Amino acid sequence: MATLKDIAEKVGVSIATVSRVLNQDKTFNVSETTRLEILKAAEELRYNIRQKKESLKVQNTLIGLIYWYTEAQELNDPFYLSIRMCIENECKEQKIELENIHLDCKDFSNLIDKPYDGFIILGKYSQQIIEQIYNINNNIVVVSTDLYHYNIDVVNPDLEHATKAIIDYYFSQGLTNIGFITGIEETFDGVEVLDPRLKTYREEMIKRNAYNSQNVSIGKFTADSGYEMMSTIIKQDRLLEAYIVGSDSIALGCLKALNENNIKVPDATKIFSYNNTSFSQFTIPALSTVELNAQLMGMTAVQLIIERIMTNRMIGKRVYIPTKLIIRESA
Repeated sequence: MATLKDIAEKVGVSIATVSRVLNQDKTFNVSETTRLEILKAAEELRYNIRQKKESLKVQNTLIGLIYWYTEAQELNDPFYLSIRMCIENECKEQKIELENIHLDCKDFSNLIDKPYDGFIILGKYSQQIIEQIYNINNNIVVVSTDLYHYNIDVVNPDLEHATKAIIDYYFSQGLTNIGFITGIEETFDGVEVLDPRLKTYREEMIKRNAYNSQNVSIGKFTADSGYEMMSTIIKQDRLLEAYIVGSDSIALGCLKALNENNIKVPDATKIFSYNNTSFSQFTIPALSTVELNAQLMGMTAVQLIIERIMTNRMIGKRVYIPTKLIIRESA
């Protein structure tokens, strides 16, 4: 497990700087470049132990990684940064040329500028956009978008199982008054995407006669939004005994609001989030979170695109990556 010292030495900054960046301290005066380098170093150190494996022996292959998130968005929520880095590392190991492609909603000409053998599409995209890309090149793999298409490969974490596991864990601790705090994402072309985990949460809580729609808060997938949502809950005297939080970044903001109001976690309320990003072990208290296995998601995407190129397979595969609860101090 990487330590703050390991990250600081890799980037060439102080341990205090690493700690404040990983805790998204916006009052700390440091460049966005340094913030991003610290996040990248944390992710690299987290995944630096790799089992040796045989190369798939694909030569002279050019893959386009279609990816629209900005550095600012990666800093606010490094989940996609983590997957992107794992895709890049896997392509490097397989000696595959990879190019990042930033699309324009109205102009897909850069997808035909070079002889791409296939595309990996990372992040939230509407079905319409994905089908437009598929019509340009049949070899595509979509990562982290809830999509059904007969011909397209999709890689997602098993969020349904993860959400059920958190609820089971809380109930096993005698906690039944459980809230859900999450965000709404937008696709590349501006379509709002409601968190699919809400459906699982609602269904599971209804089964247990414990669902209350007033216990759901929806904002954005940022620490600032988490801070605002939890601050509102505290001001309205609606604090529950436990929460499921949609991402580590949102949870970071929740912890800040609770700390400012002298509300102790996990004594007064408990927090369980998702992603197990590199900073989750360094928060105070350390976050209980769900490991979504970004490394395996990235590796699987690369392996699937290679398979499609080598075999001309036209029927899509849907791969759900297993998840694991990481129990730490916050729950």
